[in-house]
Amino acid sequence: MKRINYITLLVAIALGLVTLAPAFAAAQTASVNTSAAVTAPGASVNTNTSITLTAAEKTAIGRGDTEITRRTAALTDLNTRIQAMQKVTDAFKAGISASITNEINTLASLKAKIDADADLATLKTDIQSITSSYRVFALVLPQGRIAAAADREVTIVSMMSTLGSKLQARIQAAQQGGADVTAMSAALTDMAAKLQDAQTQAEASVTASASLTPHNGDSTKMAANNAALKTARTDLKTAQTDLVAARKDINTIVTALGKVKATTTASSTTSASVTQ
Repeated sequence: MKRINYITLLVAIALGLVTLAPAFAAAQTASVNTSAAVTAPGASVNTNTSITLTAAEKTAIGRGDTEITRRTAALTDLNTRIQAMQKVTDAFKAGISASITNEINTLASLKAKIDADADLATLKTDIQSITSSYRVFALVLPQGRIAAAADREVTIVSMMSTLGSKLQARIQAAQQGGADVTAMSAALTDMAAKLQDAQTQAEASVTASASLTPHNGDSTKMAANNAALKTARTDLKTAQTDLVAARKDINTIVTALGKVKATTTASSTTSASVTQ
C-alpha cells in the first residue's frame, strides 16, 4: 500500500511540473518584454514595451537629441540677444522672438517623436528632418544674428554721431581762434557721410533678411533665401567698413585739434615771455 501511495505521489508531482512549465515560460517571456524598452541616455522613455531597441536605434536617438539640444541652446542664446537690441522697434523684436520661440517649440515636439520612434527607418526620417524641414541654422539663426549685428552697428553710429557734434564745436572754436581747420572740416564731413551710409546699410541688411521664411525643400525658395542672406551680410560688411573709416576721421580730427592746442599754448607762452 505504501509503495502505491509513493508512486501516486511521484506521478502527481510530475503532472504538477508539466502544468507549471508553460506558466513559468510565459513569466520569463513577460519579464524579457517588460525590460526591452531601453532608451538612449537623455532620451524619453519609450512606452512601447513590446519593442526592443537595437544599438543602432539607441545611437540614432541619442544623436538626434544632441542635435536638437544644440539648436535649442543656440536659439535661446539668440533670443536673449534679440531682446537686448536697442535700435529696432518693439514690433520687430517681437516678430523675431516669436519665430525663435516657435522653432524651439517645434524642435521640442520633434525630440519627443524621435524619443518615441520604434524603428530605424522612422528614426532616420525624423532625424533628417532636423536639417531638411526645421531650418534653424540655415535661416532663423542667420536672420536673428543679422538683426543683432545691425542693431550693434546702428548703436555705434549713434555714439559716433554724438562725438561728431562735440568735435564740430571744437573745430568751430579753433577756427574762431584763427587756426586753419580745412583738413579737420573735411574729415568731419567725411565722417558724417560714412556714418549716414553705415546706418543705411545696417537697416538694409535687416530689411533684406527679416521677411524670409523656411524653404522646406523648395529649391527656388532656398536659392532666393540664400541670395537675400548674402546681400544682408554684404550690407553689414559695408556698414562695418564705413564705421572703420569714420573712426579714422575721428582720429584725424582729434590729432589736428591737439596740434592746434599745442600751438596756441606755445604762442601764449611766447607772448607772455615777450611781455615780461
